Amino acid sequence: MKKIFRSLLATALLATATVATQAQPTAPVAAAFDTTRIVLDPSLINPVSLQSYEAFRAAVKPLVAQMATKKIVALGEGTHGTSEFYTLRFWLTRILMEEHGFKQVALENDYTDSYLLDEALRQPNAAVAPLMKAHLYSIWQNQEMAELLTWLQTHNRTHRKQFHLRGFDAVSAVPDAQQLSALATRYPAAKLTDLTSKLETAAVVQDSVWHNLNKKGYKFNRKRWLSNGLSAYYTVEKLQQALRTAKLPRRQRELAQGFALDAKLNFSVFYEYEVNKKDAPRDSLMAQMTKFLVRGKNDKVILWAHDAHLARKSTDPTDNNGGGAGSYIERMFPGQYFVLGTSTATGTFAATTDRLITYDSPMASYPLEKPLAGSWEASLSAVKVPVFYLQTQQLGVQNLERPLRFVGYRPDSGKDSYSNYQLTEAYDALLFVRQTKAATPLK
Repeated sequence: MKKIFRSLLATALLATATVATQAQPTAPVAAAFDTTRIVLDPSLINPVSLQSYEAFRAAVKPLVAQMATKKIVALGEGTHGTSEFYTLRFWLTRILMEEHGFKQVALENDYTDSYLLDEALRQPNAAVAPLMKAHLYSIWQNQEMAELLTWLQTHNRTHRKQFHLRGFDAVSAVPDAQQLSALATRYPAAKLTDLTSKLETAAVVQDSVWHNLNKKGYKFNRKRWLSNGLSAYYTVEKLQQALRTAKLPRRQRELAQGFALDAKLNFSVFYEYEVNKKDAPRDSLMAQMTKFLVRGKNDKVILWAHDAHLARKSTDPTDNNGGGAGSYIERMFPGQYFVLGTSTATGTFAATTDRLITYDSPMASYPLEKPLAGSWEASLSAVKVPVFYLQTQQLGVQNLERPLRFVGYRPDSGKDSYSNYQLTEAYDALLFVRQTKAATPLK
């Protein structure tokens, strides 16, 4: 399984001055596994209709009833670019928000940029597509995601009870620094200007490197980059300390705390590398931001991210950090986490050839390779029902360890895209669509 789900910048920390040609390390699936197809008990299969929202809503009532009791519901995607995965998660999100008290949906996207998108969508005459291109990684820049955001925008304009778009990833540092600088300027009595100014300078360096890493032959001063990142981490620590007593209104303090946490998680990659001599597990960082999103007693959140992040077990067999993010979140909130995986066997999906995903990575449609013999996808595709979900805890003796596919933002969907799993190690439930199509690019 390719380590494409670690911190977006972590691999670059190990690079030479020219990073564009560095290959991603791989951890292939163990050669020895039973290739016999698992014949699933028909009683496990819960058919789902994609004909309409109302038909879907009726079919998933038992599944939603389980989700509704949780504080954190994670809706995964087996690829970052499958149309049906976006639509199904939009419908589930709508049900949970309209009927079960969830008010936040958080994407695998930068926390502060997602906040800015949420705020911008509330402005009169705000156009959805340009805002998506400004604030979302390119994996989210599709028509299916636009449907969710348009629904959120319409709801918030016509209802007193407001819903919120959030992010629980940390990549872009400039938005954090700019928002903190704006607060420091607006409230000079808080005495934060020196720290926020220093952070903003470091953030510009950080984001400049990240935005250029995909360019062939791009070179940068690696030693200076590492020093900049570590210095910025310590600056954010001082800023967090200062925020505890800074003279800020309560709402502005809460905003600043979120921006500062996002910045700290962003720069923690450098701290872990320089001080602890290890990678900062991206799944752990996502879990920390999730914890921030549900810090209130009655807060609940719906997470949208790749299956590999939301699963309770890491896709990397050499990972001793305790992830995926689902494992960290479960430990933080015992019994309050529900994760739904989504999977497919054939069709097309959107992906990019860029080494690192950015806001402008070009997405194109690619065919899914035929599932490995003996994989979960091969067994699930043999079920006569084209779209269904199953509860993993009901698998019993059929809960066998077999290859499970995780396709990221890159075009590969072959043998290196699998990790060995029992389904219960990953999900509470799995929603399977036998044949899918690539997400539709924004117009």
